[in-house]
Amino acid sequence: MLKGRNMWKKNGVRNIIILVLFLITFWFGIRPIITGEEYENRAKKVKGALGRDEYALVVFGSEPEGIAAALSGARMGLKTLLVTEDIDPGGYIKSGLISYTSPDYATLNGEKKKLNTGIYTELFGDTGGNFSLEDYIHTVIKKLERESNLDVFYNAGILSAQTNRNVVESASVYYNGETKQIKASYFIDATEDGKFLAMCNVPYFTGSGDIGVPNAYMPVYYNFIISNVKWKDIESIRKQMQDMDDFRQVLEQYERVSKKTKISNLNFIGQPNDNMVISGIRMRQVNVDDPIALEAELRDALTEAKTLTAFLKYAFVPFENCSFRTGASSFYIPEYRHFSGRYRLSVEDVLENRNFRTKIVLASAPVDGEKFVSPEFSEEYTYIIGAPKVYSIPLECFIAQDLDNLMMVGKKASFSSLASTSAGRMPVSITSGDALGVTAAYCYLHSLTPAELAESSDKTLEEYQKLLKRAGITIVDFDEPNPNKDHWAWPSVKVLTEYGLVAGGTENDYLFDIEASQENLAILIINMIVKVLPDMYSLDLDTRIRAYAVNERLTGEKACEIVLETLDISYAQGNAFAEAEKRGIISKNILERISPGKAVTLDLVYVLTVDLINRMR
Repeated sequence: MLKGRNMWKKNGVRNIIILVLFLITFWFGIRPIITGEEYENRAKKVKGALGRDEYALVVFGSEPEGIAAALSGARMGLKTLLVTEDIDPGGYIKSGLISYTSPDYATLNGEKKKLNTGIYTELFGDTGGNFSLEDYIHTVIKKLERESNLDVFYNAGILSAQTNRNVVESASVYYNGETKQIKASYFIDATEDGKFLAMCNVPYFTGSGDIGVPNAYMPVYYNFIISNVKWKDIESIRKQMQDMDDFRQVLEQYERVSKKTKISNLNFIGQPNDNMVISGIRMRQVNVDDPIALEAELRDALTEAKTLTAFLKYAFVPFENCSFRTGASSFYIPEYRHFSGRYRLSVEDVLENRNFRTKIVLASAPVDGEKFVSPEFSEEYTYIIGAPKVYSIPLECFIAQDLDNLMMVGKKASFSSLASTSAGRMPVSITSGDALGVTAAYCYLHSLTPAELAESSDKTLEEYQKLLKRAGITIVDFDEPNPNKDHWAWPSVKVLTEYGLVAGGTENDYLFDIEASQENLAILIINMIVKVLPDMYSLDLDTRIRAYAVNERLTGEKACEIVLETLDISYAQGNAFAEAEKRGIISKNILERISPGKAVTLDLVYVLTVDLINRMR
């Protein structure tokens, strides 16, 4: 018995020692790595204490992606400043009455993964969904206040930027009655319109200026709040699909105030005190670069919201006692300016499921071409150019052109105008902001600029991406080829998708084998010339080609007629195919697939169009 007790005492002492050693190792070793304290402690030692108006990281803008960047940088140990012109951290969430979000998902290695994690999850939960505007602002304020490394300047004015060669040295900010000269190692522009980037003379284009239509923008969103709604009745309708179908049918009877307005798939989002946000009003063809026109459109949207409220009150029992409370103070604008970075994400990158070496965020949303849909089309008409399985966005897209320590985040980052409809979504932007805060910390610790980090060795990037993962960001290697990659027409389709001229929908079905009409080829050629070769477009050229814009069968002979008419080359009637073949105008890989009397399929239309444009260049 005594021997047993001694053995128990020895084992007990040994277990206690092991436990103590584990706790010491965890507290001083593992825990700091998990929480970022290792970087915080090391970051403090790199450059010593900073002065009163000197920071490691300055973030401009209280949009949710700016909140993420500031929180992330501060948590990694950087002395961080968040500067906003707003009186609180509501950003476009508040001004646009945004109260719903959904993350991107992707199936990676056979497992469905949520791609927006980290700070996104802190703000909106595991699956996103509906949220209260008041709760969002309250949550953000509390999170900002808890960060000892973070200062916040509310109601501040961003006055100017001071640069020296390829570095931003400081920013002039008006705050609390005085002008401050703020110095920092790294700057992040998270403003909605890229105000600080513009001050630094970073080049940008508006709308779809990259494809020749600078005044073409994605539809803008207008949300509004009503009160006194029978929320339980709304919930019961949602649970019964037949009732929802009936609801949509009745809603179709609503007569829009503005022809630009599109109302479909209305969302009803409950708020405190029997209030409800209604989202679903979109306005097409709004020039967001024209302040006067934008203000007029905003007034029209407010009128639309009030008129829609009256209709709902009349048509549906749950709304019979409702009243219009307030409209958003501004549109939610999915795109305005697109700034130039070290790399511009393309539609091809998205649809090819690109896995970049320098990736910092993953995404999976479709590429949306609704901006090119005329208002007269059906409410339910969509124009999805294509959908990726998953793709990555490289660090270079977030580093400003020619300024090594200036980063940008949000829909204005360096994406093509069409790629931004996927890469610029709010959840992706928030995760990107989170990643850029970590990026600033890694660079600060290693005395690098983001531009230098992007050009670092694979070993350095591996260490950097491990830190991103530890911060809660989903970074996974993948190999997901595009389903159309082996189709002979895919190289041409890739070109056409960059200009938003073909749509494969969410299934990436470009109808390669469908017989084409003369109209398909004629209109595609006209649109391609307008966007790619605008200097060559003329009314005479348009007239020659548009004569074939009829819904009649396209044969090899008619296809060659259209090509020759475009090039203004004469031919004998019925001899266009032979003339084009003799002149070498039609490529061999096309000639092998067509003949004068045979129907031409859409894959040939795609290749013919791109081949023709290349010749005209």
